[in-house]
Amino acid sequence: MGEMHSPSTRESVRNDSSLRAMTSDHAFRVIVARTTNLVRDICSIQGLSGQSAVTMGDLLTGTILFRETMAPGLRVQGIVRAGSSKTSLVADSAPEGATRGLVQGRLVAPFVAGDGSFLHMMRSLHNGSINQGIVRISDQDGQAQTQGGISRGLMTYMKESEQVDTMLALCTKVNDAGAVIEAGGYMVQLLPEVGRAPLMVMAERLADFQRIDHLLVDDFDPQVLLDEILYGMDYTRLDQSPLSFACWCSENRLLGALATLDKAEIQAMVASDNPLEIDCEYCHKHYVIQPHRLSGLLSSN
Repeated sequence: MGEMHSPSTRESVRNDSSLRAMTSDHAFRVIVARTTNLVRDICSIQGLSGQSAVTMGDLLTGTILFRETMAPGLRVQGIVRAGSSKTSLVADSAPEGATRGLVQGRLVAPFVAGDGSFLHMMRSLHNGSINQGIVRISDQDGQAQTQGGISRGLMTYMKESEQVDTMLALCTKVNDAGAVIEAGGYMVQLLPEVGRAPLMVMAERLADFQRIDHLLVDDFDPQVLLDEILYGMDYTRLDQSPLSFACWCSENRLLGALATLDKAEIQAMVASDNPLEIDCEYCHKHYVIQPHRLSGLLSSN
């Protein structure tokens, strides 16, 4: 994956992680996640606060939950675009829990994933191809909402594009100053070959968990969230995986991207005799690439 870069921010007492479980009747797969630290780090790097941080946090958590269920060993990207805006938020989740986020375009107003927004999900397949789909986020009551847009969009995507019955809730809490204080969520999926009756029972049960703000207390434990969702039900806890902000940018990756440029463009950069300076959009790491490194691209271009 390459070198990882992480910010040196204040660490919470509890680390971020995802928990996987299965009900004892083998009807449902359940994944819960605490994403507080990584959401806080990414929003800080990308300069997001308030409602924009809420939207980014929900997108990050939702993308992680999607990867954990559909492609745990592969890379997944979630992208949300608000209506006709040219600005998008990107969540990028890789195997082993490494996750990063990005604001594409200029953010001139709070980013709300309300009615008319689009959610684009992409996941790698084992053969190297990409599975992707786009859904439009809509409000059933016809009114834009400040929370729930990513949750609604992801449930719609799972039903329409993946043909998987899914229930989920995402939550990113911010303080009065707009800074992230807690983030997390859950996803419950009906397993294949299971009848519709269990789904109806679970849907009724989870009606009380459409919002989970009250469960994301200070430094919350994802195990507590799992126990609340499956209270009174027998289940088997399968595994727990760490989650964290990490960027896999590197000089070699940048050189690989530059190698795709036209030979004349590379020659012009070499001829200038000035180092090429590039900042990673995800982690803001600053790279200085010397001309002799660029001239090496000409032999392979």
